[in-house]
Amino acid sequence: EFFNQKNFKDAMPAWRWCFLNCPEATKNIYIHGTTIIEYFIDNAADDSIKEAYIDTLLLVYDNRIKYFDQKPMVLGRKGTSMLKYRPHLIKEAYDIFTESFKLGGNESEYFVLGFYMNTTVVLYSNGIITKEEVVENYSKISDVLNYQIENAADDGKRKKIVEASKSVEDMFVNSGAADCGAIINLFGPKFEAEPENIDQAKKILYLLDRGDSDECKLSDLYMNAAVAVFNVDKSASSAHQIAQGYFKRGDNDNAEKYYLEAIELETDALKKADMFYELGLLYYGNFKNFPKSRQAARSCIANNPNHGKAYLLIGRCYAAGGACGETAFEKKSINWLIVDQFVKAKSVDPELTDEANELIGRYSGSFPTQEEGFWVNINEGQTVTIGCWINETTTVRYIK
Repeated sequence: EFFNQKNFKDAMPAWRWCFLNCPEATKNIYIHGTTIIEYFIDNAADDSIKEAYIDTLLLVYDNRIKYFDQKPMVLGRKGTSMLKYRPHLIKEAYDIFTESFKLGGNESEYFVLGFYMNTTVVLYSNGIITKEEVVENYSKISDVLNYQIENAADDGKRKKIVEASKSVEDMFVNSGAADCGAIINLFGPKFEAEPENIDQAKKILYLLDRGDSDECKLSDLYMNAAVAVFNVDKSASSAHQIAQGYFKRGDNDNAEKYYLEAIELETDALKKADMFYELGLLYYGNFKNFPKSRQAARSCIANNPNHGKAYLLIGRCYAAGGACGETAFEKKSINWLIVDQFVKAKSVDPELTDEANELIGRYSGSFPTQEEGFWVNINEGQTVTIGCWINETTTVRYIK
């Protein structure tokens, strides 16, 4: 009755008598006992008394195991109390968590698993355990939490386990042990065994996305997981990310495929413009297909008329693939169109002025001379059409 009234001070004598004289009478001796003892720990007059009560608390856990078993669960709770009241014994707490997990497996309490991962990371940071042990513990803990999420009795419990799982992932990612190699070695075989497991694929993306370098995001595992998630839940952003990954990997066909997917799915004109521009870069730099690059750049401009870089790209396409005409004059004439595009670029995007001016100066120097124009009877200021694949009109200009 004193316990029910939260009068732990007056509850202590009766509790102590039961603890010492009838240890098998009821499990509540141990369930209530931890709360009573913690009250006395928190209110101890000095450190020596506090330490004595901590010893009693740990004994309560040991006796509960002795008389009522439930060793996996009780060990886990003993470990959490040890961390709370004797944090300097973190290695001993870690060993208790390890034994608890080994015995409890899928039935381990989710909050205890969080403490287990925490002690794992702390010990690794202090050089007491290896990177491989961190990865192995994370793998086992993560698998159990996933199992518990799938089998949670209700949404409230599931939500708590999901939060614990996210916390464990964050601890692992920030531990310093979760480099690309470790994650790939851990999840590569799992993904190959269950490529249709989308939750696992999403976890792989989450872990590899946290890496700072392209090593993670350009790995086979990342790309395969990204494609698996996209096939189930298609979105413009995910297709775009996949396209960018394949572009960087030099997988041109797949990059083109997913850029087209992203463009088709995207509804925001400005984002679609950026995708067309990147597709244009792919055609320009990797495929060396300058007509398709120009087409993509024009589609970019159609969605965003102020996309100056698209005009720069068209100018570069003309410079790289515009060897139209037979005579020297005709071949130089392409420079008029090239410069036109660079002028348009800085007119719609002033931030490109310096880059555009440098290019304008370079290609203006390759205009035909007035003497060359005289022999073909073409006057300055005249409008002419540059043929072949370009088929665009421009104004005649000569080097002064």
